[in-house]
Amino acid sequence: MENVTIESYEPNRDRTVIRDMLSKDKPFEDMFQVSESVHSDGILVARHNGVTVGFLSFDGFQRATDTTIYVRKEFRRSGIGTKLMRQAEQLLSQQEVVERSLGICMDGDHSSLQFVYKNGYYITHSAYMMERVGELLPESNIVVRQYEDVDYSICQKISQLAFFIMREQTGILPSYYLPPSESERKSFIDNRHNRFVMLVDGEIVAVGVIGGNELRHVSVRPGLQSRGYGRAFVAYLVNEIIRRGEPIVKLGVGKGNFAKKLYESLGFRDKFLNHWVTRYYRLDSRLSRPPYEGMNETDTTNREMK
Repeated sequence: MENVTIESYEPNRDRTVIRDMLSKDKPFEDMFQVSESVHSDGILVARHNGVTVGFLSFDGFQRATDTTIYVRKEFRRSGIGTKLMRQAEQLLSQQEVVERSLGICMDGDHSSLQFVYKNGYYITHSAYMMERVGELLPESNIVVRQYEDVDYSICQKISQLAFFIMREQTGILPSYYLPPSESERKSFIDNRHNRFVMLVDGEIVAVGVIGGNELRHVSVRPGLQSRGYGRAFVAYLVNEIIRRGEPIVKLGVGKGNFAKKLYESLGFRDKFLNHWVTRYYRLDSRLSRPPYEGMNETDTTNREMK
């Protein structure tokens, strides 16, 4: 399409237009708000005859960069999306830290899936976005406290191993395990007010993270799952979100993850299904499995997490 320019995002000019554009596409509206809050200088807009009709945003250039391309519906199939994609490819390929670009497509949006396929992306997994509206949940007599820096090693192992096993069980590829890092440790303590640990007999058995109205992360030590710890901890975290003034609690759960039944039993209901897509720019530096000799779920839990 002629008369289309790619320009830097100007909040006073573009914010209202983009939010109106996204008013019926809540997942993309949420992602745009994140991008604007953490990396507004990474937003570019497509303008047709002086009117903003689409945008490209990143959540910051990092190993896995969330990338969003959105074009106003009446301007789709006109080459604007392709123009934004070419701009994204140029920027991402120039960043040495970026290994892969991540994005989402809504289930049933075949034209968007076709578009990303043509540009080198593929589906890695699908996830249900769920919501709960209601009163506080009954709480068990559990011990929960905020995360402390001294907890980093054990929390990092619990989270990585629990999610590695979940990906293996549900067939999400590639399987991977991230080793500890100082940058991650700093991010954990910087977000301490949203990060919690559950204790049994003084030992950390579960890790949880919230943010705004979203339950972002819950993991239970693999050798201690299916004992009711997850249910009790999720109830506590949901109530903490409600106590902070949020009437609706949201979360995402991978398709095939057995935890979905737990969330349904606590009142969460499906809102939509997302397909997560990935394109690689450099070799994946993540470990393909936990770095333990003779690793199995029980042995690793007992040996590495005490």
